[in-house]
Amino acid sequence: MSGPRLAPWLVTLCLALFALIAIPWVRAAASAGPENTTDQAGERSVKNTETGPEAPAPSASVAPAAPVAQPVLGPMAFDARAQRYTASYVLLDPRTGRVLAMAEHVEKGPRTHVALQPIAPAASVFKIVTSAALLEKGMSPEDEVCFHGGRHRIQKALLTDNPRRDRMCLSLASALGKSANVVFAKLAGRDLSTELLRSEAQRFLFNAPIPFAWPVEPSPARFSDDPFELATTAAGFGPVRLSPLHGALIASIVANGGRFVPPRLVDAVDGVPVAAAGEGQPVIRPEVAAALARMMETTITQGTARKIFRRDRASRRSALREVTVAGKTGSLAEATPYRDYSWFVGFAPVDDPQVAVAAVVVNERLWRVRAPFVAHEALKAYFEGEGGRVVRTAAAR
Repeated sequence: MSGPRLAPWLVTLCLALFALIAIPWVRAAASAGPENTTDQAGERSVKNTETGPEAPAPSASVAPAAPVAQPVLGPMAFDARAQRYTASYVLLDPRTGRVLAMAEHVEKGPRTHVALQPIAPAASVFKIVTSAALLEKGMSPEDEVCFHGGRHRIQKALLTDNPRRDRMCLSLASALGKSANVVFAKLAGRDLSTELLRSEAQRFLFNAPIPFAWPVEPSPARFSDDPFELATTAAGFGPVRLSPLHGALIASIVANGGRFVPPRLVDAVDGVPVAAAGEGQPVIRPEVAAALARMMETTITQGTARKIFRRDRASRRSALREVTVAGKTGSLAEATPYRDYSWFVGFAPVDDPQVAVAAVVVNERLWRVRAPFVAHEALKAYFEGEGGRVVRTAAAR
């Protein structure tokens, strides 16, 4: 039995990212943090901005640290003074399902196959599922929703239209890119039922086995018949968890025009090539997938990942300068014990998808790096290697 040979750029990528997440780059949780948070009283809190997620107020025992420069890749070293964290990422070819890279690093807890376990809440990544359900219901990415409040908490009163107070409006596409929680909660309460959202989640492989060479723990998703609980689940606050491999597959389904291609590790058995998966299994309509791809692109151009990716456009040396990326961030903090979860799932290029990526990072109150940065570095390394040919082809067109 033989697996795909790792190209030199992939080996370098894995070593670089392991070094990256071990660099002592510590910022207090006050300087950046989750889109979705839960306070100690159990009240759900929401903070969103155009440029990325904000954080909950720091505890009395944590003093805000001054911003520091971006980390520089270097030798792997453990900083005993820093809080511990977990990190995992997956790269795969969405067309074939071929896993290009799967890496994980754990400082606390089980240390094997983290990429195959739903270790983190799906958070705002679940908005991809909600968006698909809304598009299936006939909503357009350009349709606007007006709202008020929701910056600190999602409350039942915010889900009802109030023409006098609803002075902020976002299109569905912008709401996804900016991860506007109250918009998705409001739309779900108005247009979706428990059965519709549960069915859409099943299409995206929640509560379902994922065929793979190694056992993959299913990503659980529970849906309440209570309208408010359903609305908050649709916005990314519900009892839904996700594995990094599953996150990459969600991005791949969108990249593949709505088709699911099973992930694979093995190229040949005793020298005999393994049969390709073919066109894959349709799970959502192609027009819905195309709309989702454009909506996810707003995350990069104007939404929560804009800061991470915008410097590529200005740099002639960046491998991502000519590459359009689609993605979705997610961020959620749990209070007891405190855990700061951050996500990025996406694919590139948007018009000719070559690679899908998922990254999750789990931090305590002090942290060094978050998932969008890890995913950005993985994509950049890919397009600096084999993917450089894709950049030149896209530029030629």
